[in-house]
Amino acid sequence: MNTPTNTITVEAMVDHIEAAVKGQGRLELHNASYETGLLGFSLFYAYLARFKDDEAYLPIAEEYFQKGMGALDIHNFTRTYNTDSIDAHLSHIGRFIGFCRRHKMLDFDAEGYMKQLDDILFDLLKSKVSIKDFDMTSGAMASGFYFLSRLKDGYPVEEQITYAIHSIENFAEKDKDGDYFWKSPSLFNRIYLGISHGSCLIMSFLLTAYEHGIEQERCVRIIEKAMNFLLKQYRKSKYKGLFPNKIGDKVEPMQFALCYGDLGTGYVLYRAAKVLQEDRIKTFADMVLDDCLLRSREDNLTLDASIFYGASGLIIAFDKLATISGDTRFKERAQYWYDQIPAYGIYQNNFAGFQSRLDEKSRLWNISYGWGILGIGTTLMAYSGKDLPALEELSMVA
Repeated sequence: MNTPTNTITVEAMVDHIEAAVKGQGRLELHNASYETGLLGFSLFYAYLARFKDDEAYLPIAEEYFQKGMGALDIHNFTRTYNTDSIDAHLSHIGRFIGFCRRHKMLDFDAEGYMKQLDDILFDLLKSKVSIKDFDMTSGAMASGFYFLSRLKDGYPVEEQITYAIHSIENFAEKDKDGDYFWKSPSLFNRIYLGISHGSCLIMSFLLTAYEHGIEQERCVRIIEKAMNFLLKQYRKSKYKGLFPNKIGDKVEPMQFALCYGDLGTGYVLYRAAKVLQEDRIKTFADMVLDDCLLRSREDNLTLDASIFYGASGLIIAFDKLATISGDTRFKERAQYWYDQIPAYGIYQNNFAGFQSRLDEKSRLWNISYGWGILGIGTTLMAYSGKDLPALEELSMVA
C-alpha cells in the first residue's frame, strides 16, 4: 500500500503508538496470547525492527516472547474474557511461532515444543468436540486453526484435521430441511452465522482443508448444507447489514468489522463459490462483497481502529480478498480503510489518541493486539508498502 493520503505520516503514527506502548509501564497483559497478551508486544516489536530497519528492537521482541511463555500456566489458567480458553492461548503460541518462522521475523528453536503442542491441542480438540463447542476461542476451532497453520508448514497433521472435519459433521444441528448449523455453548447456545463464532468460521476451516486435499467430498457436503442454512438468513431491509450476527437479531444497522458483519460472510461466500461452482452462491458472494465495498467510516458502524472491531481488521480482510481474487477494488478499499485510521485517533488519552469501543479506560483493551494500539500499530506497519508480512495468517481470514 501507499502512505496514507492525509497529512499524518505512517511513521509519525507508529512513533506515537510506540511511545504510548512504552509509557504504559506495568500492564494487565500477563498471558501468552497474541490477541490479549504478551505475544502481541513481541509481534509489534518484531515489526518495528523491520519497519525501522533497526535490529535493536529484536531483543525486545524476544524478551516479550519469553515473558509470554513464562506467564503460561496451564493448571491455573484464568480467562481474559468470557469465551477465552487455554486452547486459544496455546493455539496462539503455535500460530505465532509458525508465522514468525515462515516470515523470518524471529528465530525460534521450538520444534520439540511444537510437537508437544500437537499432542496437547489434539486432546483439547477432542475435549471441546465432546461438548459440541466449535468456537475459535472457546472451542475446537482454536485447535483446528492451529493444525491448519501446521499443515501449511508441511507437518503431518492430517489425522487431527480429519478428526475435526468428521466431528463438525457428526455434531451439526439440522433445521427442518436437513441443513447444518452449530450452536455456541460458551455463548448461551445461540446460533451465530459469522466468521468469529458461527457457520462462516466453520466453513472457512473446511474450505482450507479442502484446498489441501483433505476429506474433500465430506468437506463439500458439509459446506453445501451449511451454506444452505446461511443463505436462508439473508434479509432485505433499509439498514446496512445483510445478515444477522446470530439468529434472533433485530433488523437494524449491523456492525461492520472483521469480527462481526457482512465482510467475513462475503469472504467465505467468495471462497465457497469457487469450490462449489454454484451460480446462486456466486450471485450472493458478489452482492455481499459489492455492498461491503460501499461501506464507509461515515456509516458509524466501524466503531474504532482495532483489528477485531475496527478499521485495521477491515484492512486485513480486504487485502486477503484482493490477494485471492486479483480484484483491484478490494486493494483500493483496503487502502481506503488504511487512510481512515488517523480519524479514529482523536481522543485525549494515554493510548496515542485511539480508544477501544469496549472500554475507553481499560488498558488491556486499549493496548492489546486484538482490540488496541498494538494491533493498530502492527497493521500500519504491515500494510505500509515496506514489504512486511500481511497479518491474515494470525486472523480469522487465515
